[in-house]
Amino acid sequence: MEQNGSKLLKVISILMIIGGILGAIVSLVSIAGAGLLSAASGDAQLQQAAAASGTNMGAVNALVWVSVVFMVISSVIEIVAGVKGVKNWSNPAAAKSLFTLGVVCAVISVIGTIISAIGGSFSVVSLILGLLFPVLYIIGANQLKKQG
Repeated sequence: MEQNGSKLLKVISILMIIGGILGAIVSLVSIAGAGLLSAASGDAQLQQAAAASGTNMGAVNALVWVSVVFMVISSVIEIVAGVKGVKNWSNPAAAKSLFTLGVVCAVISVIGTIISAIGGSFSVVSLILGLLFPVLYIIGANQLKKQG
């Protein structure tokens, strides 16, 4: 007998858990890199080189730390959404909260793209790829909702 539910939601949720775990690992490496940048930004030669190129090291440090904190938060939210999706992929009563989590993940992806753009690395491809799983998660939550 086939179990009702959204198989799309289940598969995407598993992929989101994997992506969130990978993101958390990258976040840990980024924390180390941000710490090194903060330590190095006190170097007089680096400050002179930054000033000569018109770069404000304080602003660079702040943006790096904002990015790192955002990466940690978004990884945790992605893992939570994935776990909730796996646990509730066949529970139509949970569809509304899963839909909300999908929207939160999509918004986080857009905010991450904005932070990247501020840092000078905007990419339409990364925006589309960043929205892919949240949009599929939302579609899966809608499929589940229709079963309720």
